[in-house]
Amino acid sequence: MIRFQEFERLGVSAAACSDQSDGDCRVGEGCNNIENVRRFCTNFGIEVHQLVQIRQVHGNRVIRLRQNPAGGGAESGIRPLADADGLMTDVPGQALAVFVADCVPVFLYDPKRRVGGLLHAGRQGSYSNISGHAIETMASEFGSHPADVHALLGPSAGPCCYEVSPELAKAFAAKNLPVNGRYLDLWETNAQQLTAAGVPLKQIIVPRLCTICSGRFHSYRAHKTPARNMAVLVL
Repeated sequence: MIRFQEFERLGVSAAACSDQSDGDCRVGEGCNNIENVRRFCTNFGIEVHQLVQIRQVHGNRVIRLRQNPAGGGAESGIRPLADADGLMTDVPGQALAVFVADCVPVFLYDPKRRVGGLLHAGRQGSYSNISGHAIETMASEFGSHPADVHALLGPSAGPCCYEVSPELAKAFAAKNLPVNGRYLDLWETNAQQLTAAGVPLKQIIVPRLCTICSGRFHSYRAHKTPARNMAVLVL
């Protein structure tokens, strides 16, 4: 597990991502690693039923969570709230979760409005500007000013390793998104989208942790397994 203390110092209770030492934290779709998830949650003093997730569909929809839905984190498995790739809330103590294994977990927090968000930004979500859309959602739903928002781009496929098809690389390049040959840079892509939406560059943290080559995290590309890391933001 890795905890992002630089983000927690902003005022959130926890910002973290599991790694291989925590086991496979994938749940749903016929897979239930609830004991791994339970053990991971004890690091933050929360219970499984407090976690809320979405059914990740590689889009750019971000939804507002007004309160913990009934059964949001049932003991039999964490039931997804809706088809989306981002969650936001201003409910104190609320725990948000996304599952990744090369896609970027994007942590967002506005310390003035006390609003937190967690995004699943894969290549399709990044291509569709999910980070920029999330900042717009924070403004429209909570009155956040982009200049007050802080972001952190968690462990994911880095520009050192994320090679894609010539067609996909060309599509990214056509949108002026950062590409080096056939290697995508999802960190820089999301950072650029955040700054374009008004988030100051100095408020974007990029630990540069590559899931493919670091050997620390679950990676679909590196390991060819469906195991997932779980990113959690507790307001």
